[in-house]
Amino acid sequence: MYKFIKTNTLIAAIYLFSVSIIAFSTNTSALTFTNSSSSSGKSTKSKEIKIYDVEFSDSVLEELLGRIVAKTDFDFSQYSLRGDIAKRCIFNMKRVEYDRAADGEIQNWSIMEGSLAIKDGLVTLRKGSRWKMGGLSKNKEYLDEFNVRMTKDGHFVGKMAFFLLSVDAGEVAVSPTYQELTKHKNNKPFGNDMKKAEFWIDVEDWAGGVMFVYLCRDLK
Repeated sequence: MYKFIKTNTLIAAIYLFSVSIIAFSTNTSALTFTNSSSSSGKSTKSKEIKIYDVEFSDSVLEELLGRIVAKTDFDFSQYSLRGDIAKRCIFNMKRVEYDRAADGEIQNWSIMEGSLAIKDGLVTLRKGSRWKMGGLSKNKEYLDEFNVRMTKDGHFVGKMAFFLLSVDAGEVAVSPTYQELTKHKNNKPFGNDMKKAEFWIDVEDWAGGVMFVYLCRDLK
């Protein structure tokens, strides 16, 4: 039911979320205020500071660590990135469903569309890009949660906020999930001509997404 977080892991959480457990003590390893009496009967305070390991429930632990680590953090160190490209491209994201086809059935409607820029390996969404899933997806702040790079062999890799489910007016809002872009087996990466590409994203067992990138031009 419970886990222990050692002091060196907890410090960041304490700093960010003002988890106040500090106090003073002489003979314990906890941070707590203690009064003691001297031989003269007067109350004295110790000056030594020590620290306890602190107990957190699973739910609190998950919340704290989730806030410390950005939801789109991704380790790019395993990839060689392409730094000699400066392009702007159109993109269109569609949902892929696996209920009736093991290899996926691409739906004929868009879940996201817009344009993107590729410069020095960094991929960014340009103004005018948007999700089309209703609900929270209309919040443009989620477009900033897009941490993607282009590899030397033409793949997009990274992590992004992703809206798989559509939400109509009056329905309960659905938060995005955070999905990784990898060198998926179904990808059709950019060639040297940078004409077009296709990037598949796994989300659920029954559905995912595919991003079509095309009409690339020099970035000005």
